[in-house]
Amino acid sequence: MFENTNWKAVGGEIMGTFFLVFFGVSALTNNVGIGDEGTEILNFIIGLITLTLTLFVLVHILGPVSGCHLNPVITIPNFLSDKIDRDTTIAYICGQIVGACLGFYLFDLINPGTNESILDGDAALLLAAAVGTTFFVVSILTTQDPAPYSAALFVVTSTAFGDVNPGVSLSNMIINDLDFVFFGIIGSLIGCVAGWLIKDSIID
Repeated sequence: MFENTNWKAVGGEIMGTFFLVFFGVSALTNNVGIGDEGTEILNFIIGLITLTLTLFVLVHILGPVSGCHLNPVITIPNFLSDKIDRDTTIAYICGQIVGACLGFYLFDLINPGTNESILDGDAALLLAAAVGTTFFVVSILTTQDPAPYSAALFVVTSTAFGDVNPGVSLSNMIINDLDFVFFGIIGSLIGCVAGWLIKDSIID
C-alpha cells in the first residue's frame, strides 16, 4: 500500500490546507461578529477576500504539484473519475486533515490581535512572522506572475502577519527604537529559509 504514492504531492496538500486554514479560514471566522453592524460587514468582507486570495495563491503554487485539492470533496470526485488512485486518495484526505488541524492549532496558539495568546507577545510575533514570511517567500519563488505576489502580501498583512521584510523592520527598530520588532526580524529570517526549503523539497 502507498508504494506508488507521490509524497511530494501529499506534502503539498498538507502545506496547502495548513495555509488555507491558518490565513484564509481563520481570517474569515475571526472577523465574524466583531464591531457594530457596519464594521462587522466590512470585517466579514475582508475575511472573505483573504480566504479567496489565499486559495488563489495556493492554486498557483500547488496546482502543478498536487492539483491543489485541499478538500476531500475535491479529492473524492477525482478518485471516482479514476484521475487518482485509492492510495493517493487516502493519503490526500489524511494530509488535508493533518494540515487543517495544524493550521487551527497554530492560529489559536498565536491568536494575533488579542490578549488570549498562549505565547507571550515576543514569541507570538516571532512565530507569526515566520509563518507569514514562509507563505510569502514560497509564493514569490514559485511563480513569475505578479498577481500572486500581491495576493500573498494582502493575505499576510490583512491577517496581522505583516512582518515579512526584515530590512524594513530593522530600519523601523533603529529609527523608532522599537525593540520588540527584533523578534519579527528573526521570525521573518526563519520564514525565509523555511519558504526556500518548501520550494526546494515539495514544489520542485
